Amino acid sequence: MITIALPNAMKPLPRVQSMPDAAVAIRRADRPDAAAISRLVSDNVGRGLLLPRTPEEIARHVPRFLVAARAQTVVACGELAPLSPTLSEVRSLVVAEASRGGGIGTAVLTALVAGARQAAVPRLCAFTHVPHPFVALGFSIVPHTWLPEKIMTDCQGCQWFRRCEQYAVVFELDWGQSGPRGTAGSI
Repeated sequence: MITIALPNAMKPLPRVQSMPDAAVAIRRADRPDAAAISRLVSDNVGRGLLLPRTPEEIARHVPRFLVAARAQTVVACGELAPLSPTLSEVRSLVVAEASRGGGIGTAVLTALVAGARQAAVPRLCAFTHVPHPFVALGFSIVPHTWLPEKIMTDCQGCQWFRRCEQYAVVFELDWGQSGPRGTAGSI
């Protein structure tokens, strides 16, 4: 079973999927989690799934991360990074290879969306090679140019600028207070 333990009286999130082996808890990352987050990100940069992040950058932003842990081992992570007062980005959303397919990534993404809603962020975005889990939760695929905040903040300095093969996805949070549509699919 996946449990979500987040402070600040966050609304309970829907149960995502039972885990037959060991329980997974989703929680806010702490400073000691930075090394595990950095390893997860680095392991998946080499596979072309994520853009590189330095350990120092991850350590600096660790309070913005959520982690999924099984038996005290971080098996997934995701960051909610503000790009402007009206837009935040889901970044570095990744599940360890051995833990994929059980709904952990979907649960982390759902918790990030709930955190954005609690913080009254009207709009979320993400850049991904695999858009279907995002679309299943209510994100829409949009042209990159619809996200000038992201382009100005990160894209111009990226080696893939103007050759990006990722999909831009957006979730409009100001349409209501119910959670993201469905929990189909898993990351």
